Amino acid sequence: MEQQDEAPILAGLPDADLLGLRLAAQVMTHKAELAGRALVATYFARLEESVQAELASRLTGISALLGQLPLTLDGSADEGDRQLVGEYLGLLIGNERLSAQVREACRRLRQRTAEQANGEGQRQLRQQ
Repeated sequence: MEQQDEAPILAGLPDADLLGLRLAAQVMTHKAELAGRALVATYFARLEESVQAELASRLTGISALLGQLPLTLDGSADEGDRQLVGEYLGLLIGNERLSAQVREACRRLRQRTAEQANGEGQRQLRQQ
């Protein structure tokens, strides 16, 4: 699975929005854990870590030196995991208390997750 850089999605967010997205990722991680969906919980934990890395890079000014975590579902994720990530991101998108920029970042993440799922499906078909 190819690694994608979250910097373009997160870099445009102001600090306050990053803090809000970090909190939202924590909530979604907990929600996924309660649902017994470890891979979905891992996805949102990675989102939180990516936000923390972005915030840290702003404090230190060394964003180019920080490694980025791949914000993708594990390759063993099933359709239910992908749907749940989309659903949870949809909850964030629909939360009008989050800024328009955070909601747009969540839209982009949901779209990319769907595209990755389509790419995985096509790869599996070619292997058969």
